Amino acid sequence: MSEAEQHAAQEVADETAASVERYLYALDKREAFELRLWWRRLVLNEQELKRHTRQRPYPRGVRAALRRCDTIESVLLTEAFRHLWSALESRAWQEAPADDPRKQREHRIETWAAIAAVASELRAETFDAPLGKRLGEKRPDTGDTPRMSDLRFQQLLDCHTSQELIRRFRRALKLADNAGVSVVRLADMVALWDREQRGQYNARATRRFAFVMSDAYFQARALKPGVGD
Repeated sequence: MSEAEQHAAQEVADETAASVERYLYALDKREAFELRLWWRRLVLNEQELKRHTRQRPYPRGVRAALRRCDTIESVLLTEAFRHLWSALESRAWQEAPADDPRKQREHRIETWAAIAAVASELRAETFDAPLGKRLGEKRPDTGDTPRMSDLRFQQLLDCHTSQELIRRFRRALKLADNAGVSVVRLADMVALWDREQRGQYNARATRRFAFVMSDAYFQARALKPGVGD
């Protein structure tokens, strides 16, 4: 690689690192970067998007078509998902194990389809803000009532299929006003859940889906009214 190419590659790496959250549980920095760019093109209007990239927003209706999908199979057929997957596909082959690359690719496609279905519901994001924290925050104009009740939150943690996860995460985002959450943090939790569904648990309990979500939720619940406003 020439010196100019090395410099260009370093600039890309620096831009990626600066525009994504510092610590992730299941995604890597480049995936997070591509996801956020895709989400912005999906959700933001042209004027808002100009602050982040020279690329144009996706045509109207692309996001709406994705939001109508409630299964992995239907998501895979959308234009929105094709845009996202095209930015990630080369990595799926590069990182696939030599003994069964096709199976690894299929797993990644399914994971990212679930991510796309959930992320499409988010209208506005807050950098580095986890979904659990947002759900544990007090509802506006209430004393001590969280956006999501403890019972519903426990149900959110108990998803067993991708379709169930999509439905419950979308419902959770609605309670969060579809805002105030980082799209990267949101996707990271979907990816972490999916990884554990395949039996790939982190050796440290504090880095598993249920704990990470619950820790953010109950920390927000513990705040006195007004402290988090």
